[in-house]
Amino acid sequence: MSKATVFKDDSLLSPRYVPKTLPHREKQIKFMFNIFKKVIDDPTRAFLRPVQVVGGIGTGKTCSTIRFGEELQAKAKEKKINLKHVYANLKLQGSSGPVLYRYLLDNAAPEVRTGNLSADEMLYHLVKYLNAKNMYLIISLDEIEYFMKHTKEHIIYDLTRINELTPNSPCRILGLVVISRGTDYYSLLDKSELSTLGRSMVDFRPYTSEQIRDILSSRAQEAFKSDTVPDSVIEFIADVTAAPPVNGDVRYALDLLLFAGNLADNQGSDTVELDYVRRMHGEVYHQITSEDILDLPYNEKLVLLAVARTLRSKKSAYVSFKEINDQCELVSEELNVKLGDVDYAVQDLDDRGIIDIRSLVRIGISDIPTEELIKYLDNLVERVRSDLNEGKS
Repeated sequence: MSKATVFKDDSLLSPRYVPKTLPHREKQIKFMFNIFKKVIDDPTRAFLRPVQVVGGIGTGKTCSTIRFGEELQAKAKEKKINLKHVYANLKLQGSSGPVLYRYLLDNAAPEVRTGNLSADEMLYHLVKYLNAKNMYLIISLDEIEYFMKHTKEHIIYDLTRINELTPNSPCRILGLVVISRGTDYYSLLDKSELSTLGRSMVDFRPYTSEQIRDILSSRAQEAFKSDTVPDSVIEFIADVTAAPPVNGDVRYALDLLLFAGNLADNQGSDTVELDYVRRMHGEVYHQITSEDILDLPYNEKLVLLAVARTLRSKKSAYVSFKEINDQCELVSEELNVKLGDVDYAVQDLDDRGIIDIRSLVRIGISDIPTEELIKYLDNLVERVRSDLNEGKS
């Protein structure tokens, strides 16, 4: 006999799920579509167009870009144009320029063997493949600031100047969509990159409480059984999400709804009670969401587990690198796994904004009030352990 649950399908609250409708982002998607409308009217005469998608955390940038790409592909198909949109999350597919270019080839030109090709050769073969197949491509790069901070490689220059590989004709890469949380990463670009990046910008403002309420209501209808999520729960989550310090991050709202639903199942309740949401609100830190943990490489998940455990055991806002390293050895023994480079993983977690390195003896998770730190770390340890276990299955 299966266990009773409030969910129809809890995966529909996952950060990986892109719903069919995106409330309050129709305007941005339409604007992106209009930028490329003339391009697909006559792609044979079109040159690459760079577009910047800019907005804070949890403002719908990724979902909207993916939905835009799907709609543009469908429109191109109606016109019998062979167009492909390739989306790359640079936290996942961009540990270096060559890794990214290999990913682009694998998704746009899978017949090309990339074994011993250099970065320049991979781009050349990509353009050559598109010509041979009479195919067009739009590339979307998410988390560009992480990539620039982490690698300092100049992929924007490479991709925006790719038309120089075929100077007498368009190169069939019609667009480069660069997704960022702001423009601070401009300081990591040289003047030529800033120039080629252009100034076409799609702005994603933080969601308001009313907008978050609409999004949650829509998603709850998909993910939960009927009459299991009261309006009061939706309203409370919307209000706390819209207010500081969360500031409209809808990822947090979806996490809160998911975890409250899990708590309802654990309590054997047939509804998501407001008290469950209030309890989870005190244990879920808005700056580290399920998406952040999901995006981590396996080794970084192990090291984050060690960091959280060290902070929890020390009951301190900061711990030393040595203490983290010692805890990493315990995690390695407990889970019977061999950890990779701990130095690299700790720095990567800092680059991702998950931990904060002040010095080798002051490493922590910033902006959590001391009285909330321990219960938050308890929750984080369980979330990382759960994700590690799912990764093994």
